[in-house]
Amino acid sequence: MFSFSVSLLLSLVVSVLILRWASRRGLMAMDHDLESVQKMHARPVPRIGGLAVFIAASIGTALIATRDPANAARIGLLCACAIPAFAGGLAEDLTKRITPWRRMACMALSCGLAFWTMDLVIPRVDIEWLDPLIAWKPFAIVLTLMALLAVTNAINIIDGFNGLAGVVCSIMFLALGYVGLKVGDAMVVSASLVMSGSIIGFLVWNYPRGHILMGDGGAYFVGFMLGALSILIVARNPSVSAWFPVLLMAYPLVEIAFSVYRRRVLRGTDPHLPDAAHLHQLIFRRVVRWAVGASDPDARTVRNALTAPYLWVLSSLTVAPAALWYDRTPVLASLFVVFCVSYVWLYFRIVRLKVPRWMVFKR
Repeated sequence: MFSFSVSLLLSLVVSVLILRWASRRGLMAMDHDLESVQKMHARPVPRIGGLAVFIAASIGTALIATRDPANAARIGLLCACAIPAFAGGLAEDLTKRITPWRRMACMALSCGLAFWTMDLVIPRVDIEWLDPLIAWKPFAIVLTLMALLAVTNAINIIDGFNGLAGVVCSIMFLALGYVGLKVGDAMVVSASLVMSGSIIGFLVWNYPRGHILMGDGGAYFVGFMLGALSILIVARNPSVSAWFPVLLMAYPLVEIAFSVYRRRVLRGTDPHLPDAAHLHQLIFRRVVRWAVGASDPDARTVRNALTAPYLWVLSSLTVAPAALWYDRTPVLASLFVVFCVSYVWLYFRIVRLKVPRWMVFKR
C-alpha cells in the first residue's frame, strides 16, 4: 500500500498545482471548446490532468526502488516506453493540432519500445487453432501492436464524462493487482497500485465537479499502461488465462469495436472522426434526464456527474468475474460473449427510445 498511498498523494498535489497555474496564466492548458460533439463540460477547465497522473506514477515508481529496486526498474522502464504516447496526447491537449494519425504513430512508437526493451508480446490467446500462429514472432508482434493500440484508444474514447474513465481504469488496475497478488507477481501488483493511486488522486479534482480533465495525454498513458500490464500478467504467469484481460477490459474494448463498426460500416465515415453516439453520450442525453435542456452550467455539471455511475456498474459486471475466475478460460470467454450481446441490446434499446424504466433518473 506504500506505492498506492504515495502515488495518490503526489497526484493530488500535482493536480492542485496544475489548477492554480492554469487558472492564472495557463491559457494553452484550458479546454475552451464547449460546443463540439464530444464536449460535455459546462466551463473551460484544464485539460492536462494526465500530467499529474504521469508525474505521480513516475515518482511513485522511483520511491518503490527504495524497497524493491528490481521491480521498480521494470515499472520505470514501462513508464518510459509510454512517454511517446503520453507526449503525443499532451501535445494535442495543449495545441489542438496533432492529427489522429500522428497520435497513432506516437502510440505505435511506445509499443515498439516496449517490445524492444521488455520483449512485450502476447504469448498466447488460448484459442486452439490460433495459438500456433502466435508462436510465429512476426504475427505475435502485429497482434500485440493492434491490441495495445486498441486499448490505448479505447480508454480515450470512454473519457467523456467526469469520473468515467478514471474510476473504470482504477477498478481495472485494482483487479490486475488482485490477480497479481493471487499468482505472486510482485511487479504487476506494485505497478497496478501505483497507477490506481495516481488516478484516484486526480479523481479528487475531476469528480463530480470536473475541475480538471485527464485529456488525451492522460488517457493514452493510462490506456498504454493498462494494456501493457494486462499482457505482462499473462506472459509472466501461465496460470492466468489470456481471456482474463479481455473480460477485464470488455467495456472499453467493445466500445471501440462497436464505434468503428458504427462509423465505418453503418455510416460509411472515417472511424477517426468524432461523433456523439457513444453509449455514455446516449446515456447522458436519453437516460439521465435530470435538468434536460437547462442552460445553467451547474445543472449541466450535475447531469454530467450522474452519467458515469451507469458505466461504472456496467464495467464492474465484467471486472469482478474476470478477477474471480482469472484462470478459467471457458467461463471468461462465455461471459465476454454475454457482455457483447448485452451491450448491443442496451445500445439499441436506448437508440430506439425504449430505455428500461429502472435506468431513467429524473429530477
